[in-house]
Amino acid sequence: MTAVDDRRTTADRADTPHAGVIGSSVRRKEDPRLLRGDGQFTDDVEPARTVYMAVARCPYPHARIGRIDTAAAAKLPGVLHILTAEDIRENTGPLTVLRPVPGAPALPYLALADGVATHEGQPVVSVVATSRHVAEDALELVEIDYEPLPHVVDTVRALEPSAPVLQPGSLDTNVLATQVDRRGDPEKRMTEATHVVSGRFRINRVTPLPMEPRAVLAQWRPGARMLTVHCSTQVPHLIRKQLAETLRLDESEIRTVASDVGGGFGQKLGVFPEDVLACVHAMALRRPVKWTEDRGEHFRGSTHARESVHDYTIGADASGRIVAMVNRYLTDLGGWNSPFGSAQLSSVVFNGPYDVHDGLVERRVVLTNKTPVGAYRGYGQPEVNFAYERLMDKLARVSGVDPVELRARNMVTAAQMPWENPTGAVYDSGDYELCLRMAADAVAWSDHAAHPRTPRADGRIVGIGFSSFVERTGYASARFLAKRGSQFGAHESVTMRANRSGGVDVYTGVSTMGQSSETAFAQVVAEVTGIAYDRIRVHSGDTASSPLNTGAFASRTMIAAAGALREAGEAFAAKTRRLAAFVLDCGIEDVCIRGRVACLADGSAEVPLADLFRRAITGQGIPHDEEPGLESTSHFEPLDAAYSFGTAAAVVAVDPQTGEFDVERFVMVHDSGTVVNPTVVEGQVRGALMQGFGAALSEELRYDQETGQLVNGSMMDYFVPTASDATPIELLHTEIPSPVTPFGIRGVGEVGTIPPGAAIANAICDALAEWDVDLTALPITPEAVWRAMQNARVNTSSTPGKDSR
Repeated sequence: MTAVDDRRTTADRADTPHAGVIGSSVRRKEDPRLLRGDGQFTDDVEPARTVYMAVARCPYPHARIGRIDTAAAAKLPGVLHILTAEDIRENTGPLTVLRPVPGAPALPYLALADGVATHEGQPVVSVVATSRHVAEDALELVEIDYEPLPHVVDTVRALEPSAPVLQPGSLDTNVLATQVDRRGDPEKRMTEATHVVSGRFRINRVTPLPMEPRAVLAQWRPGARMLTVHCSTQVPHLIRKQLAETLRLDESEIRTVASDVGGGFGQKLGVFPEDVLACVHAMALRRPVKWTEDRGEHFRGSTHARESVHDYTIGADASGRIVAMVNRYLTDLGGWNSPFGSAQLSSVVFNGPYDVHDGLVERRVVLTNKTPVGAYRGYGQPEVNFAYERLMDKLARVSGVDPVELRARNMVTAAQMPWENPTGAVYDSGDYELCLRMAADAVAWSDHAAHPRTPRADGRIVGIGFSSFVERTGYASARFLAKRGSQFGAHESVTMRANRSGGVDVYTGVSTMGQSSETAFAQVVAEVTGIAYDRIRVHSGDTASSPLNTGAFASRTMIAAAGALREAGEAFAAKTRRLAAFVLDCGIEDVCIRGRVACLADGSAEVPLADLFRRAITGQGIPHDEEPGLESTSHFEPLDAAYSFGTAAAVVAVDPQTGEFDVERFVMVHDSGTVVNPTVVEGQVRGALMQGFGAALSEELRYDQETGQLVNGSMMDYFVPTASDATPIELLHTEIPSPVTPFGIRGVGEVGTIPPGAAIANAICDALAEWDVDLTALPITPEAVWRAMQNARVNTSSTPGKDSR
């Protein structure tokens, strides 16, 4: 185990003896084309005779759809094709769900609302015209009769007896399903506990907001019976599967391509209604049909995330040792189940890094008249972390134990691992306390804790807060997924193929969407084979050239792909060395691969890889017992999920009069196992932290309770942080290899989204300790802090100057 200060510069690392392989900060392969504006995103694809789609969307949160008159729209010059629910019903099946809610009845839905719309923004009519603006004009001419129905847009109110039941044909209430995980007897342990702390924590509804919105271009060649679909997706092979099911085609008749993807963050998982609509139009018109989402459509027609309500309780003995944890929570699904649906990881790691034997977590999935919920970076883990880490600070206060010492006292130790939590998650390895201590030392917690919280010269009070976490990265196995009804596997696949130039082409179905997979894949191949990093090219996102795979999500890409790359690379290198041994007239054990050549270990003779690869490709000049060709394919499934972990510390200055505050420092100590590329890891953590800050401090999709309308569905009203809002971030890493993954890699893409909310809330509450302020909802705004202070002043008798920490 080593502790690494990631504030070293890239130059410090790039010149190491092992530059170009695992552990080196080589230049990203993706950068040259992207920095020069030469990437190819879906909207860049423009075949001859392309036409354009626009979609009419329901303006009500819940409405019965009556007469639809498209006659006037059809007469508008330039309009080529119009679809209604009747057409979709005749030509397609329901959209399929990749991750059904366990135990829930199926709620089939079509690409266009059929009879009833269940959320504002649901597609109702689709038009294709010679230009997007003509298609938009045509939508204005479509007459649709709506009968508004009773709606509910609050998660808790959706459970009240007076709430309208949104799926009366399938459900008696708005609870789609309930899942319970338990171990031991937490109810009894709570009655025995010396200290019991609890709270209701409301997590805000947010949107991932990738730089590139959703987009699709569909092209049908009837003579070849081939549907080619360019789309901005994280899962091209799963898109192909879903389109085949919905369009009633064979998978062999569909090719999906995702060349460059401008961010996904979990939102671009699975087929959306617009993908199906574009395909139906294209098959009818026999012309390429393109649709690119605008930001208004994004806010109402794409998936949202996070919204949940957690009723959480922790019981502890007199020393602060946790004896039981219970989390009963509601997760808002929206109007229907999107391909990935609501988050389950709030259940999987509900106890965080803490050693708890007796635990209970109950998850209820609730339907409301809002845009459907889907995956988003962290996918349930930021939500539950806010709840349990706020309660850890409450427990520290009531038990009189220092919050850092309380956390350390309760953490699962390295000696206990592998350790199974109450929901069955198996923590593979790690030193949770080390990260906690590093974070506390970095912000000088001991000095801060020893002094009362008094105002500085500027009138503000400084507080420090912590948030410790464990994150599941990757999936345990296909068997694990099958038990939950998931329609995808846990494995990853790659093909490596030699070319006559002496290079290696690596083919993967994983989309490149900013996570640097091309770079990391090439580094692993270079590590395994010895071939020069700059001679390896990764081709991604095309189902016609890549082996069947799962896709890029759940922090699983490198965990699974590293194994496939290692196995394929070892087979590729072994045959290369056999060919070299034949040419050099030596034993294979005497041959090694170095960069662009295969050579004797002592360097006395060598043969260019280009020569060996040409021999293999032509089948000329190779041993009689060797088959022509040089390529290898591997499908690899990890043994288990790996768990990243860490602790964040926030230093916040709060104005006790107004509630205004600034995050003056944010320290993140994190472990993602063996680091493939330190600069990429740093970039992933920093990017995720910014999204975490946005959800913690400013972002929230708000619905009007009376009208059911989204009231801030624009970039002017939805406050996503910009570069000028960036909080000073200090990154520290430990590097403890996972025992269950190739090379010891853990996932890294999502960890930064998890701790900001709890760390900042705990810091504010630490600063305002004498008022006993309690923050239980996200986002945390100055107004929310001010209101919490007013509430604390009403409900407590604390006075200024009293140290009630």
